[in-house]
Amino acid sequence: MIKILIVVPYQELQEAFDQVVQSYDLDTIEVRTTHIFGSDPQKIVPLVADIIVARGITAQAIAHQKPSVHVVPIALSSADLLSALAKAKEMKNDAHIGVVTNEQLCDQEVISTLVGQPVSIFQVTDEKDVEIGLAHLARKGCTVFVGGLTMCRLCEEQNFAHVHVKSGYQAVVHAVAEAVAAARSLERAQTRGNLLWTLLNNAAYALLAVNSNTTIIAANRQAEQLFGTSSLIGKQLMEVYQSGKWDLTLKSGKKEILVPIAGKQFLVTQQPISMDEETPGFLFTFQNAETIQQTEHMIRTELSRKGLVAKYTFSNIVTQNSQMRALVEKARRFSQVPGAVLLLGETGTGKELFAQSIHNASPRASQPFVAVNCAALPEQLLESELFGYTEGAFTGASKGGKPGLFELAHKGTIFLDEISEMPIVVQAKLLRVLQEREVRRVGADMVVPVDVRVISAANSNILQKVQDGLFRLDLFYRISLLSLMLIPLRDRPEDIGLLFSHFVAEYCERHGLHGININADALEMLGQFYWPGNIRELRNAAERLAILHTSNQVGIREIEQLDIGSTGLYLEAKKREKPKKKKLSDHDLYEQFLSSGLTREAFAKGVGISRTTLWRKFSRFET
Repeated sequence: MIKILIVVPYQELQEAFDQVVQSYDLDTIEVRTTHIFGSDPQKIVPLVADIIVARGITAQAIAHQKPSVHVVPIALSSADLLSALAKAKEMKNDAHIGVVTNEQLCDQEVISTLVGQPVSIFQVTDEKDVEIGLAHLARKGCTVFVGGLTMCRLCEEQNFAHVHVKSGYQAVVHAVAEAVAAARSLERAQTRGNLLWTLLNNAAYALLAVNSNTTIIAANRQAEQLFGTSSLIGKQLMEVYQSGKWDLTLKSGKKEILVPIAGKQFLVTQQPISMDEETPGFLFTFQNAETIQQTEHMIRTELSRKGLVAKYTFSNIVTQNSQMRALVEKARRFSQVPGAVLLLGETGTGKELFAQSIHNASPRASQPFVAVNCAALPEQLLESELFGYTEGAFTGASKGGKPGLFELAHKGTIFLDEISEMPIVVQAKLLRVLQEREVRRVGADMVVPVDVRVISAANSNILQKVQDGLFRLDLFYRISLLSLMLIPLRDRPEDIGLLFSHFVAEYCERHGLHGININADALEMLGQFYWPGNIRELRNAAERLAILHTSNQVGIREIEQLDIGSTGLYLEAKKREKPKKKKLSDHDLYEQFLSSGLTREAFAKGVGISRTTLWRKFSRFET
């Protein structure tokens, strides 16, 4: 509560103040009065208040002796002075009037002209000045004196004729209005200060604010605990911690530095305090590096639990093939731009490994990585998983609804694996999400903006599906701004032995088994297989060897026992069989056209017939 103290020197003024104060609603402001006059420190020091209203030399003395208190002076109005001068003239028509005041008045010759009698003025600041001034004016021949209560008391002692200058009602009104306005302003400032202080002391880290001379002007409890002192304000930053090299830090403009304090590492962040386009100081935050690591670990663990973290980086791609290395460098460049990426390649060639590596090398690395297999879910379930749903959107919908994978991937990356298997209906909604960058949940009547990078993966048959009208051409263009065609394992034979040895060592370590030495003949034999499952098949063979081996040496015999060739050669033969192209009926062809979203010309070109023939086939369905 803000406290206002009104210093009233005489009873008549008390009544005026009581009347004015009662006209205000002062629920949060306490108003008291006291009766003193003069400038005696023994009377002024005991005064306790946030705002003090006083007049004359008393107001000046309070302002001098209590600089932290807001003083509202009761101003001397021209009407009040002229009224006192008129009374003095009535006392003696030929009197020389002496005025003792602390106010800065106009020239005494002007006042003399107005009054019609000689007037001399003596300006004072305290009680001693009043006594000196009275004596000075008496020597000049003044016979009637005009001034405040202190002067009147001295005149009574010396039998001098005198007139008391009293404050009028309007002066009281102005003084109370100014005091209440100051109290309201101070109350708001205290509220903001208390809020700021609460925020500072509830921060999880230490805070220090310094001015341009590196003098500490604010500190919270955490900073006092960190530096082991409760009196940081007013000290130099170098006094608090000499090893900080603060001058160099401020000059270099570094935003973050790592500083050892009390045997622990702290991340110190420096932010300029800006006021009116100037920088009067800096704010330093001290965060325990170990705590930051624990928090980061907790966040990543939680994201990992939800499957929203990319584990692999480009360093996990093991290769000595020049084409593969070129693909890795290309993918690194892709990672630095926000465009959509399409990864093409056979199953098991490492499309998700590349997707995670691109995410982890991008500016979005600290944000979620969400992966979904578009072929693993039916159409209705895939739509609700990707875009979310509201409560009651369908039978079995969770209470409160559920955010979709696009919302979960906000600010991060979503990986759409086997996107070529996505149903046409879902393709249309996905296209809109990519164009508008907003998601509408199933059953919702509002959209949610999302900032997501899309990485897609598909077998090379996606191009055939576009031609067959099973995958939208406009969506294909949208997802394939940047594309990579991954190399099958059989086309990078120099990597087969390298990868196999790498996987065997990895699985031996994972299962707690002793290491294996694979001879050159065995590694050469691995290159003779077709490897239709690519790296995934090679990894399985390596794990099988790590589990089944009984000796430290592995040769051709142990490789033959893995039965790699039987499966691989069978699949190779099946792969080399020329597939028979299924002939579609005119009705099936028309249904494909309607769901493709393509123009007649583009669809006709995709299925390999002329536009005229296409029109003839479709005419009976359109009539």
